[in-house]
Amino acid sequence: MTADPAGFWRNRFWQHWVAANALGELLGLGTVAAIGFFVFQRAGEPTNTGQALAFAAVFILLGAFEGLVVGLAQRHVLRSLLPTIRGWVLATIVGALVAWTLGMVPSTVSSLMQRGDTSAQAEPPIALVLLLAAGLGAVAGPLLAAFQWLSLRKALPSKAWLWLPANALAWALGMPVIFLGAQANELTSNATTVAALVALAILVAGALVGAVHGRVLLSLVQSGASSKNAV
Repeated sequence: MTADPAGFWRNRFWQHWVAANALGELLGLGTVAAIGFFVFQRAGEPTNTGQALAFAAVFILLGAFEGLVVGLAQRHVLRSLLPTIRGWVLATIVGALVAWTLGMVPSTVSSLMQRGDTSAQAEPPIALVLLLAAGLGAVAGPLLAAFQWLSLRKALPSKAWLWLPANALAWALGMPVIFLGAQANELTSNATTVAALVALAILVAGALVGAVHGRVLLSLVQSGASSKNAV
């Protein structure tokens, strides 16, 4: 562990962490969104069980790419305070796979249940969509962070468990922003504008998530440094 992350250095680390998360999500999740858009444009909604499961598998694997990009971005910044951290990228990839598997369950089940049903389906109110998105984030966040925690606790053994609720809160706030961006096509039919709005939503969500668990991470490192100095 390096010097006590207090004062200016702490703020600098936090700013870098927020930027890394924002840009990592923009590249990682943005790529997933772009590929997903083209897949649905090309193939349309799945019409049978095999297609629905294939779609889910594709997006879960794409989630691994998101985990790779975000994990690399986070590790680059994290090593400035915790140079001994190991396994962070792999942990982020595995966590992303688990989180995406959970996240694909509702849409896959809904697709299977609606198979063959040609009746019009009423869209749920946007407030309900955002509330459910927050709930999904609160559950998926700790799943994503659980494998990172296994890596983090080796460097910060005393309070590393706080990384789990930090990610629950962070993603409960960030996921509704992502879902809100997904509604961009309801505002305009211009593909460029839709893409820009989706990208902006992903960027903002990534920054928001990083801002929340970045502050908790700083507190953990600072607490660990204080405990070490006390000893």
